[in-house]
Amino acid sequence: MAERADRLAGCLARALAERPVLCDLISAQAAVLERNVSPQVAVQYKRDAIANAQALAGRVAAHLPELGAEGAFRFIAGTIMVTGAVWAHAHPSAAMLAAYEQDPSMAALRLDFATTLRETLEVLLAGLLARAARA
Repeated sequence: MAERADRLAGCLARALAERPVLCDLISAQAAVLERNVSPQVAVQYKRDAIANAQALAGRVAAHLPELGAEGAFRFIAGTIMVTGAVWAHAHPSAAMLAAYEQDPSMAALRLDFATTLRETLEVLLAGLLARAARA
């Protein structure tokens, strides 16, 4: 089970890393894209987002049935949120890049997107699987 979970985390991280425009959009979703829209647009967007998340959760549950449908959905929701945060931090501004160059002690703050996302998804899955086992 742990191996399947780690493979799933790695596959998702690689797939997202290969789609930088999608990652840009995910990182801008809540802070930018969901602002200044009509309630009708917001409702349709969220319905579509839920349907897409449920479809992805179904695929996750097929590979990790131990998660169950709810755990798989929570994993997909967490993946979306984490992807946006890691993407933003892994692609710092020019000023931050210059600061990192100026002070090598800040090297720990430079994140590799795919690696950090994979590791974070592994931890998220491990936690969800542990909770599912207790339930």
